[in-house]
Amino acid sequence: MELLWPALVVAVVVVFVFFVLAQRWGRIMRHQTWTIRRLTERVLALEEIADPAWRRKLTEASPVPLERVYHFSFTLEDRFWRDTIRLSDADRKFIQELGSFVGSVKLERWRSHAVATVTEVLPDRKSTGWQTRTLDFYAASNGAGEALSLWELALTCPDASAMRTPSLELLLRPNAIELRGHLLELDDPMRISCSGRGDLSGDGEVLLFRVPLDPAELAEYRSHDPAEPASNGKAARESALNGSSWQAFYSFRDESAGIGWQLRLRDLTQKSEWEQWKILDSPAIPVPTRD
Repeated sequence: MELLWPALVVAVVVVFVFFVLAQRWGRIMRHQTWTIRRLTERVLALEEIADPAWRRKLTEASPVPLERVYHFSFTLEDRFWRDTIRLSDADRKFIQELGSFVGSVKLERWRSHAVATVTEVLPDRKSTGWQTRTLDFYAASNGAGEALSLWELALTCPDASAMRTPSLELLLRPNAIELRGHLLELDDPMRISCSGRGDLSGDGEVLLFRVPLDPAELAEYRSHDPAEPASNGKAARESALNGSSWQAFYSFRDESAGIGWQLRLRDLTQKSEWEQWKILDSPAIPVPTRD
């Protein structure tokens, strides 16, 4: 009897210890099972990312990226009105009183479409201030023959007997901005440069200028941006001309025709690459010398 009680106590202690260990091992096994299940779910999620159908759905649901931003403006000098299209004084007075002129065009090229913001003003009605219109342009994949009219200016008072009056029209195409003249009678339409094509159809349809929107085609028109601070000096001008920056300025002027245009481009597709590889050149520090 004296040995029974100690043996019973030892048995109880052993059972209790095994019970505690069993509980602990149970918790460890449940935690490991949960961890394995979470890892399995993550592996399945990674496999779904590689699935083309799932990636297509993710692409369709994600925000459409903004690729390029253009700021465009053009000038029509007095020579253009007087000599190139030879407007009469009455027609010029009509335009000044009732015509609206383009101040600038902001063009945002998204992956799926383009958004054009046209800012214009009535010259003889400055109290009305600037007018702003926003237009969306969804071009097809080939873009053949598609165009969006950004602005049109009648060159004479409309005649009820005429189907259409002479006019200027600014068009946005998938890869260019064009200024066209309708029903214009020019002495020598082929002399107009600015990448124009002169008389297109023989019935007064004249391409006055064409501004490409592809940076490769714009390369020949690249010049120093007048808005850039002069303090940047030679290094800034070289950077603007050699294409190392994601910002660029293009311009053209045909003095004989009295036509000019300016285009400022911010290529956001190149911005991250340029910021990664750009090198900041500090100006040389002058070293004092003895006289």
